[in-house]
Amino acid sequence: MSRNTPGNGSRRPTTAPVSMQASDAFFWYAEAATPELRPLVAGLFLLDRAPDRPRCRAAIERASHVMPRLRQCVTEPSFGFGMPTWRQDTEFDLDYHFREVLLPPPATDVRLLAFVSEVFSAPLDHLRPLWEAHLVGGLAGGRAALFMKLHHAVLDGVGSNALFDALSQARRADPVAPVPRPARRAASDTPPPARLLRGAAAAVSALGQALGDPADALRQFGKLARGLGALAAEVAASSAAPAGASGSGIGRHLATAALPLARLRPIKARLDCTLNDLVLTLVSGAIGRYQRRRGVRVERVTCLVPVNLRRVEERAELGNRVGGFPVELPVGEPDARARLATIQAQTRVAKRDGHGSATQLLMQASALLPAAVFRGIAHQMAGRTQLICSNVPGPPKQRFLAGARIDQVFPFAPMMFGTPLAIALVSYGPTLGIGLATDPSVLPDPERLAEALQVEMDALDMPPPRRRYRAAYTAKSVR
Repeated sequence: MSRNTPGNGSRRPTTAPVSMQASDAFFWYAEAATPELRPLVAGLFLLDRAPDRPRCRAAIERASHVMPRLRQCVTEPSFGFGMPTWRQDTEFDLDYHFREVLLPPPATDVRLLAFVSEVFSAPLDHLRPLWEAHLVGGLAGGRAALFMKLHHAVLDGVGSNALFDALSQARRADPVAPVPRPARRAASDTPPPARLLRGAAAAVSALGQALGDPADALRQFGKLARGLGALAAEVAASSAAPAGASGSGIGRHLATAALPLARLRPIKARLDCTLNDLVLTLVSGAIGRYQRRRGVRVERVTCLVPVNLRRVEERAELGNRVGGFPVELPVGEPDARARLATIQAQTRVAKRDGHGSATQLLMQASALLPAAVFRGIAHQMAGRTQLICSNVPGPPKQRFLAGARIDQVFPFAPMMFGTPLAIALVSYGPTLGIGLATDPSVLPDPERLAEALQVEMDALDMPPPRRRYRAAYTAKSVR
């Protein structure tokens, strides 16, 4: 058996380790403790033509150097104590991670989504760097696609912007930039002993600030405590399996939708709401419409809404800086404005009470729990969240990949048994790209759900009808 064969236990990275952050270790341990989980993030890039193969390969290789995690694999701590570590894979094989596929005719978009559904549902090889890229050719009209999936321990949704920048070019004829020289060790790549010292220094600094302004420290502590308490209460109160079935596994069907930002922004301004709240309103309306069409009556769905906790200067950094909070979506409410008001009331409370930061704190703390305890908590949580809805701001300008124009980008969020639907959204140029991943035993035709999203936007885009009493008054005045 070759040393490059998947699953070969002889693969052992040998270079100096880099300690994994607790927020990243959460996703690593979550998969080990709960095999029903696929903590993967993915992106589907639709291209107007087949990219130049050598340039495409060079772009993938360059990205693997710009983002060191793409050349590193995970080593568990000795005797189970401490955080896992990232180690350089000294047998890194780019041809294993970057694969080319030619779909047989007729290579429609439906066939493409069927192929990437199978790829997305399969686990990654944990003895290798945690990613795969599939260049798919043979699509109708000479088009192509790139599908890339990564373990959530590598990066979060906002961090994927840095990967997109490393892969793509500003113009069609632009060459792939050369592989950069090794950068200085970043703060997040500090070895374990130095990380402990830095953490102690940060704790001393925080203590000094608290002593200097105890009132502010108490306010921050109270906000975090309220967030933890409210989050625990919401999770405990949430119900399970509202879609009429508990699911049959973690295989997923993928679908896509695209909404023009030129239509969403005026709707957002007219309703005086955030884009996130507008998206949740559209999603809840689409789910209700879809379920009513199937003869399933559902009133509310528990949705986990991830929250970006990165500062502006952290946009391109590796790892996870994400929290989240649950929202009860009123999918049984047919009136869009009533749904929006219900959602806004919940998101305002979540933002005020620091639910997002509380979730991140819980994630970091849970990464330190013994595997058996972690597994028990994960099983208790299974089925209490029926939907994940993640919205990430993406590149505002069109980009190219090795001579091919990237026409559309569709993201996909992690999936777990008992959570039959994951929706991810990313803005790219003039479009909001939406990726839907569904449990086929619960939601067998996600393309219908994608169509329902479009119908909901059309309904919100219509001006509200004039009130009858105003029309009657006008007619009487004319007479």
